Amino acid sequence: MARGMNDTQSIIVQLLRKHGSLTRDQIGQKLGLSAMGTSKPLLALSRSGLVTLGHKAQPGPGRPFQLVQLTEDGGYSLGLVVRPHDVQFALVNFQNKVIRFESVPFCFRSEQTDFSRLLQVARKMIKGLPRKALFTAGLSFSGQFEDETEHILVVNDFTSPGQAELFRRQLSDTVGVPITILHDIDAILIAERWCNPDLPPNPNVLMVGERLGVSVMMNGRLFTDKVPWPRWLGRVQVPDSTAKSPGFLPGALVNTASFDSWINDLLNVPPEARPSTPRDPLDVEKLYQLWEQKDPRVQKLVKRGARDLAYVIRNLCLVFPFERIVCHGWVPDVLEFILNEIRAAFIEAEKIHIHQDTSPSPIVSASILGSQGYATGTALGAIDRALEFKMAQRGRKYADLLLKKDELSV
Repeated sequence: MARGMNDTQSIIVQLLRKHGSLTRDQIGQKLGLSAMGTSKPLLALSRSGLVTLGHKAQPGPGRPFQLVQLTEDGGYSLGLVVRPHDVQFALVNFQNKVIRFESVPFCFRSEQTDFSRLLQVARKMIKGLPRKALFTAGLSFSGQFEDETEHILVVNDFTSPGQAELFRRQLSDTVGVPITILHDIDAILIAERWCNPDLPPNPNVLMVGERLGVSVMMNGRLFTDKVPWPRWLGRVQVPDSTAKSPGFLPGALVNTASFDSWINDLLNVPPEARPSTPRDPLDVEKLYQLWEQKDPRVQKLVKRGARDLAYVIRNLCLVFPFERIVCHGWVPDVLEFILNEIRAAFIEAEKIHIHQDTSPSPIVSASILGSQGYATGTALGAIDRALEFKMAQRGRKYADLLLKKDELSV
């Protein structure tokens, strides 16, 4: 029944995902509806098994108010992320909880059209779900696509956009729902937004990945623009650096702060000859082994890159009011070192501007789900997209009201 929700029901579900539980009066206030106006959509959601309508005693005179909560098994979403050497699957429910997770070693080969192994795992992930309980599904990867049409333009971990489209169609036929496309770094941020209990309902967050992929959320909404945000940080100048790369500004972070650049420097690969394909996992493993062994070359590369990244993030926060900086990737020791460098950069800035009235520095942390965040965020992002589409069909009167209140940012 989850698939047949109308616009009002979709808004109620999204509100409950954000707030956990609400009374009928609170839902009515947020929607601009009377108690009578909320009765029909709530009753329909209850009959479909998406929400429970309980009662909680209210002190003082009057009737007890009705508490509305999402059920654990009312609706689900399946998320897949394609990475250089594996494909991850996650099944989540409308309460933003991970129900099942699986990682499958897999590389897409040239001209490959048989994806039966992955499709079998997809069937396994949704096996046993109630009929029509799978609300939607999502697929994320590293690359580029048109935001409005979801037409795939560039892929890094498939062999071609055509292969990615073919896999998407076969996956949709297998699970029985349309497949939403997302950027992998956006998926990590979406997972953080829904799974981190310390974030406010409509957070301002900057997410940075180990390949310098960037995702920005302002007031609970993914920030999208013509600027290619997943590569934006790699084009920013950093202090005290003269490194150059074709197509990038002098001092670009791509040459100092990505682990690919560290490997290239260790192997003495010049910028113009650096490969565009994903690094061999053995090269990455060797790099981090040298870090653990305190190899002076690797120590110097990582420390320089972490410092440059910290300065750029600090300066970016002068423009955007981020409440949280989240970093994802790297091995734990390197990740912690980078987080500390970013924190130190903010402390340094606070000392410089000690007599000025400045906003507090953002909290700096690692992603809450780690590597599982890709597939989990993909599934959660697919729910967001599906509900947004339903909500967009709502009348102008309520749309204007909700936009003014900014209560339904996703």
